[in-house]
Amino acid sequence: MKREKRLIINTIILGIGNVLPKSISFLILPILTAFLTKAEYGTYDLVLTSVSLVVPTFSLLIEQAVFRFLLDARTEKKKKKIITNSALYVFASSIILFIISILILSFLRIETQVLISLFIVVNLYYRYAIQTCRGLGLLKKYSMSSLINSLMKLTLIYFLVKQIPLGLTGVLIALVLSVFLGTIYAIISSGIIKMFSFKMFDMRYIKVLIAYSAPLLPNSLSWWVINISDRWIITAFLNVEMTGIFAVANKIPSVFNLLYNNFNLAWQESASVNSKDKDIKDYYTNIFDNLFNILVGMLLLLVTLSPVLFNIFIDESYFSAFYQMPILFLAMFFNSLSAYYGGIYVAFKKTKSISVSSLIAAFINVIFNIALISHIGLYAASISTLLSYLILTIYRAVDLQKQIMIKYNFVKILFSLLLVVIVATINYINEAHLHIVNFIVAIVIATLLNKNLIRQILHRIIINIKK
Repeated sequence: MKREKRLIINTIILGIGNVLPKSISFLILPILTAFLTKAEYGTYDLVLTSVSLVVPTFSLLIEQAVFRFLLDARTEKKKKKIITNSALYVFASSIILFIISILILSFLRIETQVLISLFIVVNLYYRYAIQTCRGLGLLKKYSMSSLINSLMKLTLIYFLVKQIPLGLTGVLIALVLSVFLGTIYAIISSGIIKMFSFKMFDMRYIKVLIAYSAPLLPNSLSWWVINISDRWIITAFLNVEMTGIFAVANKIPSVFNLLYNNFNLAWQESASVNSKDKDIKDYYTNIFDNLFNILVGMLLLLVTLSPVLFNIFIDESYFSAFYQMPILFLAMFFNSLSAYYGGIYVAFKKTKSISVSSLIAAFINVIFNIALISHIGLYAASISTLLSYLILTIYRAVDLQKQIMIKYNFVKILFSLLLVVIVATINYINEAHLHIVNFIVAIVIATLLNKNLIRQILHRIIINIKK
């Protein structure tokens, strides 16, 4: 029970630094959709998504190695060795990355070149700093850094886009400053500087770290292909305004992914720390069963609430994005399940298996997207994303059965997925009374699936009240 309790506590702590700050992004969304043109919003989205490709490519995801190796480090000397060598690698990468970014973006105005290049570099340091906090067990520092980043982003965008209409330039300034401040906090509060020592420099150890993290790069690139290449394909085959619409269509479904990612950060640690336990198969099975129930419940509630959320947070000029959302919700559901299996791969350091499965999914996404986009427009991007994540989940589930025999209740799984598809389909009939009925049905199903968990939570609350 200690494992489950620690997983829950870590999820809550990480939630403060992920769910709450990223929920703030919904307060930013009305400002961006109201004060930026569709073309500017599409460009803004392309900048964000391109950074998610460039930064992992240059870092070789060494921050993931730092997180995983620090979990196993038992002495201060070992921790200093990990931090020193990884920090030197990140520093060298940042210089090269800034120079290359300036050269590649030379066709843009000088201020835009510099701002985008700075945004890329500060993201490199930010990812490294917060993963180091996680590896050191400083989850509260991790969460606070994320919170600072998000609050500053909201504040700066409000003033630089709404009050002082600087448009896309204002957005870029806000992004650079907010990430920079979050990074500075993480570095100072975690004591990373104190743990840095040139005496610990060892080129061979840098190679050891990269030997672990580099095989994860294809997985990261595959994630980019699945999630981001859609934007570039839409821009190429349709136009940048349609890219903006598709980006908006992803905003509300991304809440689902956000909620799961919060758990996934804690799950990666828990799956790794407990991987050598004798009853690990039962532990993984129990976590999957509860996780599946929670994910289905979340999915049903978010799908049925999406019409209301759309009207609150998104400008009506983007209404065509609404019809992409049910498909994207299902895609995010399978993305979360595939990430659960990814946590087990990380626990057993099977990074190559993560990459192989992700590459297969990425290939499927691109092929279906290009094949269908000329015929069904934006639906091609949504459907190809759903298919790729579905196949990724099935592949990993089957592959891991060779090592960990997780037990599944297939009747419950198939019946739940059927209900999800029905509810999502009804959502396309954009009528108020059906949305209300849909929401009530979703609450009932979510409650039935999670009745044991709800009972345990209520029991715990009653005990605490009595105490």
